[in-house]
Amino acid sequence: MQIIKQDYLERWELFTQNINQNLQKLTNATSSNKKILLNQIKKDIENAKSEFLSKKGVISNLLQELSKLTPAEKKQYGKQINEFKQQVEETIKNISKQIELIERQIKYSFEYDLSIDYSYERAGKLHILTLVQNELLDVFSELGFEIVDGIEIEDEYHNFEALNIPADHPAREMWDTFFFDHGILRTHTSNMQIRILETRKPPLRVVSSGKCYRRDNMDSTHSFQFHQLEGFAVEPNLNFLDLIRTLYKFVNKYFGQDTKVNFTPSYFPFTEPSAEMSISCFHCKQSTSQCSICKGTGWIEILGCGMINPLVLQNLNIDYDKFQGFAFGMGIERIAMIKYKIPDIRLFFENYVEFNQMF
Repeated sequence: MQIIKQDYLERWELFTQNINQNLQKLTNATSSNKKILLNQIKKDIENAKSEFLSKKGVISNLLQELSKLTPAEKKQYGKQINEFKQQVEETIKNISKQIELIERQIKYSFEYDLSIDYSYERAGKLHILTLVQNELLDVFSELGFEIVDGIEIEDEYHNFEALNIPADHPAREMWDTFFFDHGILRTHTSNMQIRILETRKPPLRVVSSGKCYRRDNMDSTHSFQFHQLEGFAVEPNLNFLDLIRTLYKFVNKYFGQDTKVNFTPSYFPFTEPSAEMSISCFHCKQSTSQCSICKGTGWIEILGCGMINPLVLQNLNIDYDKFQGFAFGMGIERIAMIKYKIPDIRLFFENYVEFNQMF
């Protein structure tokens, strides 16, 4: 009598053959094929466990058959069943260990392509505009400003009208932009001033940065796409002196303690009074008329600023008698060009590896 049927043994032998063949294929397989083969092996293991070791599997059925045998036959065939069971369990255990080891190797190994230079010097780095933007945000964060991301696709109300720039305002020509059927690409980051004050109540201090777009022809100082940083504060009893103090602290932190500032009256529809702020040239220290950075004037204009126009606050239902605000905005490309002596704005967008590696 043979209690372990030949069919069982053949099925078990077929299982082990298939597994061993797939394990051999793993040696020369690519990473993607290795994952496919491993998944197939794991699937075969689960099938084998179900077929041979489950409650309704082969081993369980064989043990139930022992109840029909004599004591002598139970002893003889029970030993065979236990040996077969141990063989199945041991084989599955060993294969599972191999799979675990191979998966660990795949997870923590790296396939080197000898045609690629993996040296540290070729590692990816942040773009100079990202570096400058992060530097500016860090400074204003230290000065107590909250950092808020902005949206680039805007409507005309938030980009123009709420900022005291109606449809017939001359500034619309200066800030001509890209129009869509249901929106525009924002011309400045000032749109975030409106969106934030619509949903949050003062007091608050916020800076927001990101891409802006205008219909400018490309040259050494102009681009249809550029980056701005907008900052504003709305609090009780703010005045122009608070704006000067804030920007003076920013300049000292970013350009150096000995940097001077100068404010020149200007005009912006969304601030009143308004000013352009310049800093003393940190390259020539105002000591030469031959400086290529400040053109011999000793001053470098870096941003526009002013007290938020009462009409803007009224549009946002903010009581101007109780709250006043100031705002400022600067071009990040301009700051980077000034600080790092970059002569052409187009260099930021032309993806020359050698240019990016300089920083």
